[in-house]
Amino acid sequence: MNAIIVSNKSASYVLEAIGNSDISYEKVGRFTAEQFWEYCQSAARIHISTFITDLDCTEPKAFMEGVRQYKSYRSQVPIIVIALDRQDDDGMVHQLADMGITVITTAPGTSPKSIVKPLSKLQPNSGQEPLALAAEDPEFNLERVKERIYRYTSNLKSGPMYGTDIMEMELPDLPVQERIILQDRIIGTITVAVIGVESKMGATHFSIMIANYLNRKGYKVAIKEANSNKDFTRIEHAYEGIKGFESQNTRFNLDGVDYFKSSDQDDMGKLIALGYDYLILDIGYPDESDWGEEFFRAGVQLVLGAGSEWRQAQLIRFRERYKHLDQSNWLYCIPFIEKLGIKDLRKELPGNLIYRIPPHPDPYKPQADSDSLMSNLLKKYMGEKKKASTKTILYSVIGVCVLIIIVLVIALLVII
Repeated sequence: MNAIIVSNKSASYVLEAIGNSDISYEKVGRFTAEQFWEYCQSAARIHISTFITDLDCTEPKAFMEGVRQYKSYRSQVPIIVIALDRQDDDGMVHQLADMGITVITTAPGTSPKSIVKPLSKLQPNSGQEPLALAAEDPEFNLERVKERIYRYTSNLKSGPMYGTDIMEMELPDLPVQERIILQDRIIGTITVAVIGVESKMGATHFSIMIANYLNRKGYKVAIKEANSNKDFTRIEHAYEGIKGFESQNTRFNLDGVDYFKSSDQDDMGKLIALGYDYLILDIGYPDESDWGEEFFRAGVQLVLGAGSEWRQAQLIRFRERYKHLDQSNWLYCIPFIEKLGIKDLRKELPGNLIYRIPPHPDPYKPQADSDSLMSNLLKKYMGEKKKASTKTILYSVIGVCVLIIIVLVIALLVII
């Protein structure tokens, strides 16, 4: 199954290459930034084998942001980008390659039909090698993201001049360029959504803990009050410490984190366009929020529930309520529960990770056990530095030795 968001320029050739493959999602045309972002989010909600798009369907900046968002939502789904009439040194093509995305690109003047063969070879049933490491590799999204740029050029042969040039196009059968790209962190805004299986589960408190943890790590973080509780207004009031303080601002900054109140009318597209590393959505109980659907589109999906035996049934009912949706990325976070309770819950909620939230009365103060929890929850989405390879170290040692030899030779010549 495929999702395609392409321009009219390449649509017919993409459909020809896909052949009889199922198309689960299809948009064709030239789109505004907001439309393209919305379509990428819609495509991310469904299970597909390949996401196909092209550089001509929207403006460059909007395209890059939409692709980054899709990649953060569905990191294991291969993305194929069609780039027609592009020079060898095109910056966007190489930027996409650096993100581990497969690009099929043609030189200016090449027929768009030349994309059919490479695109058909990249279909899951074509027998082509997979584009990335096996999914069971624990470092799948952090290191060694393998991608190929398929570059199709044309040899132009001028015929006799009869008022116009007659050209014959000769296309190579095989890709002429292949690169291996190593990626050490996820690129773009990561959305972290926090919901509760019932009201008053502490989603705001936990969201602030997450935001402050990420801020201490040096990331640019925002938190959106995606509910109608007006808690952010009271937080700002307490922060200002002025009796009777009232603010007409829809946002404020506290300890380096930007807070967007529920009165702020910016939608997801506008918030993402602000360029934060992480956007925390404090949704709370989804039935009491207009932002409930954003949970299912978020890159990190955190579910809060109670650990006491008489309330664990709420967790099971909540899971059953959304059984028709993908729950594989849900992370259950349970406050005030012992290890034995966690063990019992894992039997009731098979297939998902369950974490214990330690007591943490002040979300603005760091706490070692809470930081450990955040690290376990978010490590997959934070990336990590790559260790220098043996080859790199060897080249460095050789370089230093050569430099020393040159210095010694110069010194000997001076003495002589």
